Amino acid sequence: MPLEQQLVQTQKLILTQTMQLSLRCLQMTALELRSYVEEAALSNPLLDVVEQPLGDLTPEAVDTSGAEAGEALPIERRDQMIWDMSRGEGEQFTSFTSHPGSFSDYLNEQLGQMRLLDEDMLARCRYLVGCLNSAGYLDCPLQELAEELGRSLFDMEQALFIVQSLDPPGVGARSLSECLLLQLAESSAFTEVNIHLVRSGLPLLAEGDMKGLADLLGVSPAAARQAAATIRGLNPVPSRGFYTEEHVPYAVPEATIRCDQGHVFIEIDQRLLPKVTLNEGYCAMLKETDDPNARLYLQEKRAEARALITSLDSRADTLYRLLSAVVQIQRDSFTKGAELQPMTMRQVADQLELNVSTVSRAVKDKYIQCNGKVVPLRSLFTVALPSGDGQSVSSAAVRTQLRRFIDAEPHDAPLSDEALCGALTGAGLHISRRTVAKYRGELGIPAASARKRAYAEKDDPSDPVRSGSPGGKSGS
Repeated sequence: MPLEQQLVQTQKLILTQTMQLSLRCLQMTALELRSYVEEAALSNPLLDVVEQPLGDLTPEAVDTSGAEAGEALPIERRDQMIWDMSRGEGEQFTSFTSHPGSFSDYLNEQLGQMRLLDEDMLARCRYLVGCLNSAGYLDCPLQELAEELGRSLFDMEQALFIVQSLDPPGVGARSLSECLLLQLAESSAFTEVNIHLVRSGLPLLAEGDMKGLADLLGVSPAAARQAAATIRGLNPVPSRGFYTEEHVPYAVPEATIRCDQGHVFIEIDQRLLPKVTLNEGYCAMLKETDDPNARLYLQEKRAEARALITSLDSRADTLYRLLSAVVQIQRDSFTKGAELQPMTMRQVADQLELNVSTVSRAVKDKYIQCNGKVVPLRSLFTVALPSGDGQSVSSAAVRTQLRRFIDAEPHDAPLSDEALCGALTGAGLHISRRTVAKYRGELGIPAASARKRAYAEKDDPSDPVRSGSPGGKSGS
């Protein structure tokens, strides 16, 4: 077969370094971003970080109540302000020590050692590593990531296969089942029974129903217990044990949603957002110097500084637009305390004309303060579920109704998941028994058999813990 040269014209989206920096800044929390800017300023003399005392700052409030239904909320540009970086006199030298390598660093180091990967495949793999959540899962649809990069789904699946081959096993999984299967595939426990358990028996395993699990797997109870012990020995969180880049053990809200007499205000805490400017002295030196090496160095650093400033502005604008869209959709929840309306990342992305992966990065590890509570921004996004009247309700409303049924159940006959499924259906909420078990687990409510035992212990008047007997054991 003769070799031929063909000229093919295609369109590709090249993820430039500026775009990568912008996505990275969007994904960081405000405190992580502050630390990143401080480190960047140490290596770039053209970056100036402006300090401003905390006492001189007030959050900027924008009233969003004037928007009509379907009308875009007002988006105003705000001045960025800097966190107070004044150093205390008694600060310990350990504040300046380097932090250990993160989970992402560990994965990228492995990718760098794969000599057979070309530059294009390496870039795709590093991009997927940057999309992993704090647990090591890929929670963004692969098709959406392929569209963002302008690549085919097959190309991204190849990259994901390489990421999932990295250590620790289970990294890059898109679900708990896939995470456990990836770990089984690298051990001698990769058997038909264990695979079947992971794919279909996890709800029964969570409830401790060994009889039901044995019937599902078609094995003896002893074999079912052995398979259960094998699956329980796997790691559902691949990033466990690694440094997660969390510098503080508490959550800092980046914005406050405040309601006042039917008006909704978005108050942005500008103190958390760093402000950087170009150093005028070095910019002037760039015009005056005749040294080609100095000119090249200053040009490179000026380009890096401008890219960082642009990324910070883009992050601030995207977060503000996102919060405005969320407040517009969930207005009744903020003003009247109503249940959350169904709201997906796809819905908000279409409204803001953004990619859904961009919205996912913007809400990652971000917190807001509303109604006196600090909540994850991601918790405001709920799945739409069908109801009896042809409308849709949010998954949060289903969880609330589920908890009401369980709180009102008789102690001598707690409701099983099947009974709860029927009760929700009677209330116009049509979900499967498996979904009921999933939501019950997310609420931290045990199965019916475990609740019955807990009720019996609680209602037993002879219980030494309840009677206050000195011989009773203290515990939870």
